[in-house]
Amino acid sequence: MSGHTWKNVDLSVAERIRAHLLEKGGEEREVKAVTEKWRIRFSDATFTYYTKGTLYSTPSPCNDPAVLEAWNYIESLVASYKPPTRDFLIGLDETGKGEVIGHLILGGVIFPRDIYGKVNSIVGAADTKKRHKFEYWDDLFRKLDNLRSQGFNFLIEKIPPWHIDKYNVNKIMDVAYQRILNMFFREVQISNCKIVLDDYGVGPTLIRFLRFLEKQGSEVIVASHADDDFLEAKVASLVSKRTREAVMKAINENPEFKIDGLTVGTGNAGDPQTVDWLKKWHASGKEWPWFVKKSYSTVREIEGKTEEYAKTAPPIMESLLSKEFLEDFKNGKLSIQSLSLVCPSCGSILKSGDFAIFKEGHRNISELKCPCCGKFIQNAGFTLRYYCGYVVPDSSAIQRNLISNDLASSAFFENFTVVLTPLFVESVIILRGERKNLMNFIGMTLWEK
Repeated sequence: MSGHTWKNVDLSVAERIRAHLLEKGGEEREVKAVTEKWRIRFSDATFTYYTKGTLYSTPSPCNDPAVLEAWNYIESLVASYKPPTRDFLIGLDETGKGEVIGHLILGGVIFPRDIYGKVNSIVGAADTKKRHKFEYWDDLFRKLDNLRSQGFNFLIEKIPPWHIDKYNVNKIMDVAYQRILNMFFREVQISNCKIVLDDYGVGPTLIRFLRFLEKQGSEVIVASHADDDFLEAKVASLVSKRTREAVMKAINENPEFKIDGLTVGTGNAGDPQTVDWLKKWHASGKEWPWFVKKSYSTVREIEGKTEEYAKTAPPIMESLLSKEFLEDFKNGKLSIQSLSLVCPSCGSILKSGDFAIFKEGHRNISELKCPCCGKFIQNAGFTLRYYCGYVVPDSSAIQRNLISNDLASSAFFENFTVVLTPLFVESVIILRGERKNLMNFIGMTLWEK
């Protein structure tokens, strides 16, 4: 079990906790600093109460149930987080928005009230605002992931650096968070949920949706620094942090992205190593790698650019989507059955479309084409990416390597999840003379340009 921290513990309450630990077999130990009020060794953990009112327990290496019982006792006196008030708890939080390198990662988690204590004991004293190696986050994530059979689940959404450079991302975040919620509502009733969202500057569309959820019986909380007060938001922050750190680990370990033996570091503009790497890379004359956010002031100062950087609204075009799909989406349902595209040229309602890769100047362009009028449907890819995020190619698309060819050109399908149906996978396996157990579906997430 990881360690645990309780803040703002009154002295009178701390004395009750101290007496309880000693009564259960704890041993008083000498304090090690003037900031410590008392220190007790209990089983395989040490409890320390500090003069400013913080109580900290070290991890329990042997996962002794007595330590967990002591934590539960302390929780009954001093709750670290706001207590659960619904049968299911949903947390939404993001990481990477302020970092100069890497994706913006949105995380959503859901778990039943019944395992609140178990989740709390795993997350414990984890500080998602401190720097840790990937292994730290991965260890906590794996422990949470072991609770899947008990109802824990999570979803991740990634907004790539080139979208952040070009667009105001709050609109994208609004749609992505609403889609995450709609995915969760496929498994649980809206009225049974408490939803906590870290406030990044939520837009009017998502606010209207959250008000709709409240009318359906949900408890909705939008708060700054929500992970300080709500366990569900802290878990979402941890899950998104783990995903981001996995990407940063891969970047740091790739020799292609080293300059004079230096790696990118944490990716935070306040990290001297990251700033030093940016300066050295720029001085080398190389183009910025895909993961550098060129719109950020740190990069622009290094480049010597002083003019104001203008971003545009993201081309998420609700007018391209069928009224039935949008109505379902606004009512908390992600329904692929109601998803259709509306051709802006001829008005045709499309359940499928043609796809073309063609030359425009010196670069290849990928675009969806209306099979009725033959005209291209601009911004269809971007809109579908954030409203749906899945694509089911037919066998001819696979055989022609359509998706891989697209990713090598203008990347219409970037960050989509490609779903292969069991029937298609089985036919490919039979053609190869192989037989294996098939899952209900096989998904492959396309991450990078």
